[in-house]
Amino acid sequence: MRFCIITIVAALLTGSLQAQDSTDLWSKAKANPNLGRQKYIELKLHTGSHLYNGDEMSKILEHGYESVEVRMGWMSTGKQEWQRVMNYPSYGIGFYTGNIGDATVLGNPNGVYGFFYAPFARRKRHHFEAGLSLGFTYDLKGYNKDTNPLNDAISSKVDVYFNVGVSGIWRLSELFDFVYGLDLTHFSNGRTHTPNLGLNMPGIHAGLRVHYNTIRHIVQQQIDPTFVARIRPTYIDSPLSKLKHKQDWSLYGAFGVVQPDTRYGVRAFYGTASAVLDWSYLYSHVCSFGAGVDGFYDGSLGVVYGEKYGKVSTFDKMLLGAHIGHTLHLQRFDIVTQAGTYLWRRDSEKGDWFLRIGLRYNISKYGFLQIGLKTQNGAASDWIEWGGGGKL
Repeated sequence: MRFCIITIVAALLTGSLQAQDSTDLWSKAKANPNLGRQKYIELKLHTGSHLYNGDEMSKILEHGYESVEVRMGWMSTGKQEWQRVMNYPSYGIGFYTGNIGDATVLGNPNGVYGFFYAPFARRKRHHFEAGLSLGFTYDLKGYNKDTNPLNDAISSKVDVYFNVGVSGIWRLSELFDFVYGLDLTHFSNGRTHTPNLGLNMPGIHAGLRVHYNTIRHIVQQQIDPTFVARIRPTYIDSPLSKLKHKQDWSLYGAFGVVQPDTRYGVRAFYGTASAVLDWSYLYSHVCSFGAGVDGFYDGSLGVVYGEKYGKVSTFDKMLLGAHIGHTLHLQRFDIVTQAGTYLWRRDSEKGDWFLRIGLRYNISKYGFLQIGLKTQNGAASDWIEWGGGGKL
């Protein structure tokens, strides 16, 4: 049993080793300053207010919100080049629960999500982190014209959870960090159900981060009682490879489902489609900028224009746009942000400009899957895009 534990630990954490005696294996394993897996558990308390542009729930939301988050994070060591470029980020999964207002109108939301922290301004005992989280929130109480008519912000029991923030990390000891900062939390269903003003909750947070190493006690109890595995990583500072600038062309297609605004009295679902031709240029090891053209189709415009003009054609439901954008490359994942305007449309029903925020997974060098949110005139959700594409 002792030999098996040593072999597993050494093979997983120091690379492939040929069969040797257990003493030699352990000597090589403990020479690794990052033996094990450095992780942390983070508990954060949030409080803040609502940015609400409706009328019905002004009284309900005037007292703000409170929430609690528990996150488990994996710390990077710089073993991979993108980790060194991003100043040794951490990433993981989290759980959310909150009181966002009157529970009889809004429900008692819980959520699960993935998160990513990018550190900056590092000092010996203090640094800052830019954070991004994306997932789902559930246990919401949606709009119902008979039983819950006040809720014009949420109309489904499950919404997208989005959080962005900046935190200060103050190192209290080898084990503990104090965390504090500012953040914005957003709930929206991407107009899959209406009404959907969404909830935007800016606030402050504070909490505690506890660091640990997954094999620390196993090693001491089963292998070497004198060895103490590090609970914080020793950062690898190998020089970066020479940057190879490159250009990409990509073609992306996506679909979605929406409902018209409740003022039209139509509760049916309509299809949407997006087609994007995009050019990008890699200007750093992990970042690209680019531009492209967009073709959109929104079936719900048939309801809007039918009431406005009486007669509707297929072309009335189409829009042509152009955008500029930026992409952050994190191994197989890309975070896509784009801002665009319309080159052709029937009228100004969709506003003058749009944003796209997307998460892309590269399944190969030439193909990818992507989920994104298209907005209209900034923060208002237009629809969720589910799709994929290819690159040249």
